[in-house]
Amino acid sequence: MVPKSGTRLPKTRILLSDMEFAAAIGNALKEDLGGSRRASKSVMAWTGVSDHTARAWINGHVSPSAVHMIMLAAQCRPVMRVMLQLTGNDVAALAVELEAIENALENLLKAARRLRSHGS
Repeated sequence: MVPKSGTRLPKTRILLSDMEFAAAIGNALKEDLGGSRRASKSVMAWTGVSDHTARAWINGHVSPSAVHMIMLAAQCRPVMRVMLQLTGNDVAALAVELEAIENALENLLKAARRLRSHGS
């Protein structure tokens, strides 16, 4: 309990209900994994939760605990992006996306070089 000293606590910038948060995480998981049975298996493998819980997260019915959020964010870029955006770190969220784009471009260049070397 905070003693009454006349000092006001800062108001949070996050104006999001628990259900809106659960829906945002569910949408991020669906963006990365789709809504199939395989999606719930991936979530189960990443976090060790049951199929029922994984499907509840994917469908946005409930949100993961803090520990499970960290596990999901470590494995799923869209979840990491949502977490960063919700905390007001849009620049960091953009950096996550840029890293993914850079990795994809590097892989594309490697594949193009392999094709060129086989064609010569």
